[in-house]
Amino acid sequence: MRLACFIPAVAALFISGAAYAQVWDSYVNRDNFFSVNLPSEPTVKEAPYKTVKGTNLAANVFTAVAAAGTRSAGTYTVTVVDYSNAKNELGDAMEQARKAILAKGTPKYDAVNNMDMHRGWALTVETPDKHRIMGQIIIAANNRIYISEADTPMSVPPPAQFQASLQILDKDGIRIRTRTVIAAPENEVAPIGPQANAAELAKVVALASGTWRNSAGGSCQSAYFKSGARTKTARGEESMAGTITNAGMTIAGQLILVGAREGQFIDPKSDKVIMLFDPQEGGKMGISAIGAPALGWPDAALELCRG
Repeated sequence: MRLACFIPAVAALFISGAAYAQVWDSYVNRDNFFSVNLPSEPTVKEAPYKTVKGTNLAANVFTAVAAAGTRSAGTYTVTVVDYSNAKNELGDAMEQARKAILAKGTPKYDAVNNMDMHRGWALTVETPDKHRIMGQIIIAANNRIYISEADTPMSVPPPAQFQASLQILDKDGIRIRTRTVIAAPENEVAPIGPQANAAELAKVVALASGTWRNSAGGSCQSAYFKSGARTKTARGEESMAGTITNAGMTIAGQLILVGAREGQFIDPKSDKVIMLFDPQEGGKMGISAIGAPALGWPDAALELCRG
């Protein structure tokens, strides 16, 4: 799945209820045609942006900060650059943004990806001051480039709820989910289109299915997570039913398999996210609680029960 490609396994940390209670919400900006999940209302500033060919453009930079001591501590930015006056330079735009992020540290992931049917580029960089930068770059049909960056300490879980939430909107504020490939090399095989989505869905189903125990002393008889039947959410997203059991409580929900909310385990009645899942190769899965009724639960590393 998209998360599994570049988010490391979640470490098992105990976090208090107060530290857990960081509130995330959807931020929508109609003027710049995007929405994204953020931990707070962002500040907005305009900054100069020079292309590789020397053209001076303006960037709108949206910045939200989550306080130290919370599980999402860090700085979250979305930079939007309008290339309408430099359309002939869109071919260089993604590579310029990519190199700027890579220059900040040691790359751990760096590859083309599919973000809501848009050709994108995903990066993870580790910096000398022990921070992790997770980046996502998209070029949209409105001639804008969108660059999201989450700069968080290595000691907190990767902020999947930010990285996976970026959506491009049309002039009416409606999410765009049509195939958009701009300035891609002729020989590039991009993970975009119906066949790619079907392959992604099959991969995630295979990775997340089964009975899972907590690797920190849990048993298969009292499994932490059990997958169920394939289903769809109230929004029509492909999902898998499942139950999570911990601390004497069992929570039934739906694990979203593809799309902008991929990896989220939600309450099917309220449509609100409860947990974030990070299925990995080799029968491993990281899981993090971010919503009620699981607030206060420690992150867990799960192992697939064989047989």
